[in-house]
Order: sequence, then structure tokens, then C-alpha cells
Amino acid sequence: MKKLTLLFILLLTLALPTDLNSQEFNYFTIHFIQVPQENVSEVARLETTYWSKVAQSNIDSGKQSAWGLVARVGGGSDSWTHAFMNVYETAEQMAAANSNYDSKAILGIDPQDIATFDYIEGYGLTHWALRAFIPGYADFTVWNFGKPLNAVAFVNEQSNVWQPAFEKNMGGREFWGAALKINNVTEEYSTVLTMDGYETLAEAFRAMNGEIPNQPSPRSKVSEIMPNGFSSRVIVETLIWLTN
Repeated sequence: MKKLTLLFILLLTLALPTDLNSQEFNYFTIHFIQVPQENVSEVARLETTYWSKVAQSNIDSGKQSAWGLVARVGGGSDSWTHAFMNVYETAEQMAAANSNYDSKAILGIDPQDIATFDYIEGYGLTHWALRAFIPGYADFTVWNFGKPLNAVAFVNEQSNVWQPAFEKNMGGREFWGAALKINNVTEEYSTVLTMDGYETLAEAFRAMNGEIPNQPSPRSKVSEIMPNGFSSRVIVETLIWLTN
């Protein structure tokens, strides 16, 4: 697992532009799914046995950069339990994603025979642009979702103010990133996401509780841009990650 995640981090590092204010951003999707407990093992079997091979084929052929499955830590019966992430180098790759998951062409297996949708109770798909990133390794990540008054101003603040601060002092983090939602943007849901990686679940819990000392404190306007703070904070665990 550590090797797979490290490969993902290195891939993003190589692909990210040096000027994050340019328009050459990495793109990724988060596909949220709600899996009842009794179906978790079957969904995991189908994904690891079949769909991961389809994803690896797409990665090997240059159609995307990475693919992964994470599990939410905690949550209620009416919330998403897992999420798939697909990482792309370009918007064109992300736009063509739906045509790439043809298990019949890649594995010789009809998609209906290995479909997971019969085992889930809900799903949602969001599209993002990765606007700031500091590489590292972590098994657990805190996803911080927010609805700032100005989403673009928020991610610019992350890349121009917070990234330089974290480069000097990560405050216990193993990696960090910030992203802008670019599709399925509504009044109801978040428009930005920051990601804080930690080595252990206990460290993620302590970070959520404000127990980790020596946090960077740059002169930031984030409290003005997002006065109500993050709307949702969730810990996820990486279950599988594939790269080239």
C-alpha cells in the first residue's frame, strides 16, 4: 500500500506545473458511493478483481494518471461510505473518461456481469482541479470541504499563502493539497477541498481535535473568504491506489 501511494504522490509531483496560477492543472474526479455493510466484501471483490484491471489498462495506455479507492472512517447509515478517485493530466482525458471503462474490450467480460451498482444504495460524481500540492506519504487523509464566498479566491489563497507556509512547516502533515470543484457546483454542496495527509489514524484524529502543535500561521485572509469555516471534515483511508 505504501509503495502504491508513493507512486501516486511522485506522479502528481512530476505532473504539477511549477506555476500553479497558470491554467495547466491536474484534474481528478471523486465518485462517492454508499455501500451497505453486508455488500462491502462483494464490492471490494469486484473492484479489486476486475475494475482495478480496467483502470490499470487505462493508466498504462496513457488515458489517465491514477485510480484509487478510499473508505470513509465513521459516518452514518445515510452517508457515503467509499469513494473512487480518478486522476488525469488534462481536461480532455477527464472528458473522455466514460468511454474508457469498457470491460468487454479490455477484459472480455460484459460490464453487467461485474457491475457494482446493484450493491450500492447511492452515488454522486464531482469533478475537481488540483490547484496546490505538497507531496508526501500518508495512509489516512482528512478531506476538508468548504463553501467560501469566492471559491477561486480561496484556492488562490491556498497556493499563494498556505502552500509556502506549509513548505516551511507542515505542522505534522505528511502531504497537503487544495482543489477547486469545477462541475456539479450548487448552492447546497461544497466548492473547494483541502487534503491533509497523516501517517496514522490516531494522528488524523488528533489533528481534527486541534492537538497537533506547531501549526503554520501565515497572514491569511481565509477567514474573510470563508467566514463560516469548513462545512464538512472527513477522514478517509486508502484501500488501493494504482499508477503507471
